[in-house]
Amino acid sequence: MKGVVFRQFLDFAEQEFGEVIVDELLNSVELESGGVYTSVGYYDHSEMIDLVGALSAKTNVSARELLVKFGQSLFPSLIAGHPQDNVHHAFDLIERIHGVIHRDVRKLYPDAEVPEILPQLRDGDREMKISYASARPMADLCEGMILAALAHYGNLADFEIVRTDSKHRYLYNADFHILRKDGR
Repeated sequence: MKGVVFRQFLDFAEQEFGEVIVDELLNSVELESGGVYTSVGYYDHSEMIDLVGALSAKTNVSARELLVKFGQSLFPSLIAGHPQDNVHHAFDLIERIHGVIHRDVRKLYPDAEVPEILPQLRDGDREMKISYASARPMADLCEGMILAALAHYGNLADFEIVRTDSKHRYLYNADFHILRKDGR
């Protein structure tokens, strides 16, 4: 997992809970990296799981809630660093993730292991079904990024998201059904 994601997570944790909690967090978890992350480095995703678990224990906020909120906070920096032309709705962006965005990520970082985020159905701007599959248990992070994409394009309040996790690959595979609340 790219170091920039770890750095963003630590920034998120500091903004949410303060510098003291982050210092305590880094001192309480035994990490192969020592808790030092460079933006361009690669680190085992198990360190993120350990950090999230320890932060959850320290703050009494569930790991799920932490990852969803982190996904929401991570999205703006990712979209700012990779602006997308001719994207006017969150669904437009989601359709580009697999075929355009992740393809470009693989060109820049050949060792990158990106999740598959595949649209399965789209009905205009009122409904979309997405499948998520990853080698990492980060469906909660994906959910947060979907929420942030809807908010970024000004549509969050108009939609509801129903998530169905795989029974056999919980958090590694999930389906998201995004539906406009008013049915229009």
